[in-house]
Amino acid sequence: MIFLLASLANAKGINSQARSVTLSLQVEPPTLDSSVVTDTTSGLILTLTNEGLISLGKRGEIVPGMAERWEQDGLDVTFYLREAQWSDGQPVTAQDFEYAFKRLVDPTTGGAGSTFFAYILENGEAILRGEKPTEALGANAISDRIFKIRLSRPAPYFLTILTNPQWRPLRQDFVAAQLGRYGADAANLLSNGPFILTNWTHSASLKLVRNPTYWNKADIHLNQIDFGYITSDTRSLLNLYKSNELAALRLNEDILKDTLSSGLRVQKAPTNCLSWIMLNMQPDRLTSHKKIRQAIRYAIDRDRYGNTIVGLPGTRIINSIFTSRMQGVSGSFQSEFPAPEIEYNLEKGRALIAEAKAELGVEKLPPIVMLINETRQIEAEFVQSQLMNGLGLDVRVDKQTFKQSLVKFRSGDFDLARSGFCGGALNDPVFFAGIFTSQSAYNDMSFYHERYDELMKITHYSADQAERMAAFNEMQDILFEEIPIIPTIESSWVYVQDQRLRGLKRFPNIDFAHARLIGRDS
Repeated sequence: MIFLLASLANAKGINSQARSVTLSLQVEPPTLDSSVVTDTTSGLILTLTNEGLISLGKRGEIVPGMAERWEQDGLDVTFYLREAQWSDGQPVTAQDFEYAFKRLVDPTTGGAGSTFFAYILENGEAILRGEKPTEALGANAISDRIFKIRLSRPAPYFLTILTNPQWRPLRQDFVAAQLGRYGADAANLLSNGPFILTNWTHSASLKLVRNPTYWNKADIHLNQIDFGYITSDTRSLLNLYKSNELAALRLNEDILKDTLSSGLRVQKAPTNCLSWIMLNMQPDRLTSHKKIRQAIRYAIDRDRYGNTIVGLPGTRIINSIFTSRMQGVSGSFQSEFPAPEIEYNLEKGRALIAEAKAELGVEKLPPIVMLINETRQIEAEFVQSQLMNGLGLDVRVDKQTFKQSLVKFRSGDFDLARSGFCGGALNDPVFFAGIFTSQSAYNDMSFYHERYDELMKITHYSADQAERMAAFNEMQDILFEEIPIIPTIESSWVYVQDQRLRGLKRFPNIDFAHARLIGRDS
């Protein structure tokens, strides 16, 4: 035991005396420019470095952030900012929020998916379409400490939306001085949150130190958080954890068995995240043929996929585009409006492939390309084998870095692709449903359906919760019929963590800012 304590005292994963921890990332943040961020990895870092008007408490409740209080009068919401500073000592002002909100919806920013909820602000959609100037956005500084927004419609969930990274303040003079590189490197990022990014060695590591100018610095217990390793090689990361060079590690299917056999305590936390397989419906793609999409859905054994291939504790097989966290009229949406069951039936799948070949006038179908990022090799190989062995399709895996896979998603350079989305603290179905509208920046499947778009408008404008939920239900039926995606799993966060490290919050949003160390090294 004395030897064990001595080895822990020298470990790099936790340094109690310096109050620092070392963690890891499986992929590099594509950007730390809050106006264009769309992924959870970048969101994790931005939660450490920048704070919005409001934040989330330990149980996911709305709590004050840069705004110490707010008032709502109909569609008008007024936020009263606290005295706070940027990391360079200058004050955080209402003008910083006005600039950030208007930069977000400026079509020249190229925000894409980051603008998903811009419709909640007056004129947000019209500005994005180029129909009105950014100055028309319902977001204005009344004074240095008073910021007012005007909603475009009643949206009971709007405060939850404002906790997302895209709604963090930006200081115009600093952003302009970066000459288009804001958020690209440590020197190009200005912080008003708990930590400052001091070093970013791309594809290798990020280093964050406690922000001495943060208004709530007394509640920040760590002096330093090092994301000392950025790699999808989870076996190497597990070895680093075993040798005490990491303080915590998220597990995947590659290393779960090894972790359990090592006697390590595996823990899990819920998420508001789900995964599906996207099918590209662009006319030049084989997957634009409906019978091909039907056959592929029949041919994937989703039970085996979720329970054996992924097999992580807390994984649930799903038929819906909505997680179990989504609320319906009076209970959970899934219990009130269960989605149609997805059937595994190779016989039906093969028959549909034969029909598709006849309709296309070919004896052999062209290859199908499945796009994945570097963290999803095993899952892709399973789907590939299912379709090749079950349907006789020629499936080729296109493995890209996370950042490059996002580029290929947006350009539609794939037939199949594994994708995942997280709803964070939001429990209204509006986010997941909105992914599939014609104008959605996340609609990488090129799915266009007039009735679906009409139903989405109902969910935006109706104040009748029963009417909204009925619309969401019809939308999930349309998606089942048209098959732009195949739902697979609702996931959990499975991890190991040093017992001295507490407060790494993983649900409903990832927030490591309030982590702390207990006990002492001996």
